[in-house]
Amino acid sequence: MIPDRMPERLASKLREFPRGSLQLELGIQTFNEEVADRIQRIQQNDRIETNMRFLREETEAYIHADLIAGLPGEDMQSFAKGFDRLAALSPHEIQVGVLKRLRGTPIARHDEEWAMIYSPEPPYNLIENRLMSPGDMARIDAFAQLWDKICNSGNFIETAPLLWLNEESVFDAFMRWSDWYVQQVGQRHSIPLDDLCSAVFTYLTTERRVGVNAICGPMLRDYQRGRRRGAPGCLRPHLAEIPRYQFDIPHLPQGLKRQTRHLTFCATSN
Repeated sequence: MIPDRMPERLASKLREFPRGSLQLELGIQTFNEEVADRIQRIQQNDRIETNMRFLREETEAYIHADLIAGLPGEDMQSFAKGFDRLAALSPHEIQVGVLKRLRGTPIARHDEEWAMIYSPEPPYNLIENRLMSPGDMARIDAFAQLWDKICNSGNFIETAPLLWLNEESVFDAFMRWSDWYVQQVGQRHSIPLDDLCSAVFTYLTTERRVGVNAICGPMLRDYQRGRRRGAPGCLRPHLAEIPRYQFDIPHLPQGLKRQTRHLTFCATSN
């Protein structure tokens, strides 16, 4: 849906959809008004915020919103500010995309002025531009992949916020985790969940200095929320200190595992 347009008739109808039946894709791309104007994207940011708050507070819709990194005229600081603005609105998923140039698309008009350089191979991702170096774009690409695996997947609903606990910027805090992960682990494709849990656990305890007891409960609940038995390997030495949880998870249609993990369920400990 167009995120800054929601007539009352539509808003009223959206309230009627039950949980697990509706996913809305909100294409935001940027909160930088100058950049939006440059790419001829007309949107009212204040209306986007109002409508997203309505969707989260008054409907059961699952909200997927996107931002695009590498747009002409947007540097890392501006992108970070836009990301934090979107994160504060609490969509279920934030998709961070890297700008691509398909043949014949109007974005090509900015190539010369903004020194836009794209990969010659599919999917034709932006490699660099005048404000974003190749290193910047590589960092954002890693950030996007890890955000998808940690936050969008629903596997770390309670654990992920520990990565930016007491930080002013979600983007900056998660970028520090992403940079650390790339340096220490490197692998970003086909990562077993147990390995990802171990990396998050190590980072939180060694870099963020979060106490083990503060991590174990949230991580075990996240793990078991996905209808998994047992616990990830990094928690097993601490199992005696962790309550066991049972989740009241309603039946939802097949194929909605990712969305289901984002929903809030009642948990009881044994």
